[in-house]
Amino acid sequence: MSTEQAIDTIVTLLPEPNGADTARLEATPSEPGEAVVTAAPDRPVPARRQRRWLLPVAIGAAGLVASGTLGGFLLSTSGQRDAVRHQLATSQATLAVTRGQLTAARADAATRQVTADYIKLIAVDGGQAVTDYGTLSGCTSFGQCRTAAQQTLTDLQAFQAHRAAATVPPNLANADGALRDALSAAIAATQELITGADNDDVGKIKDGSNKLDAALLAIGKAEAALGASSS
Repeated sequence: MSTEQAIDTIVTLLPEPNGADTARLEATPSEPGEAVVTAAPDRPVPARRQRRWLLPVAIGAAGLVASGTLGGFLLSTSGQRDAVRHQLATSQATLAVTRGQLTAARADAATRQVTADYIKLIAVDGGQAVTDYGTLSGCTSFGQCRTAAQQTLTDLQAFQAHRAAATVPPNLANADGALRDALSAAIAATQELITGADNDDVGKIKDGSNKLDAALLAIGKAEAALGASSS
């Protein structure tokens, strides 16, 4: 048979012993005496390996960069937050001190105002009592002396009422007590004087006048003590 003649072959795929995907072609003659052609097996082409490690490495690198950046950001943020908290704590402490100072200043101002109001009352009413006493001491007739005595009594009673209604600063409590007693004595002395004048009782007039002198002197001492305690 001519070599140009078509060769009928049967192709058989034989697995390689190592399991590789290779094949061997055998030509099996269809008739006796025909030539047998065997195809040499092709060399296995190695599969192209994909660089699967690139993705994990890229992710890992990005994670390191991100974690480093995030760590630095968190560290910076934490530092700033701590600084703000420290400043806030300092500001709150300063504010507490300032509030305490303001409260103390207000209390001091309120006390000073109370003291000023009290001293003003004593000065006005005490001055009126001294004026009345001067008028009483200078009278030359029964009518003038009786009127002056009544006016002195009225003003002394008003003085005592104003003092009792006033707010007395704690540091002036003792002097206020002395003033209270002196006013009570002056009121009683003036009442005795008026009773003696109304009944032509010379003894009561003299006794009342002497007691009034002593009471007015006590009032002056009490007012001096108030002035010293309030300064």
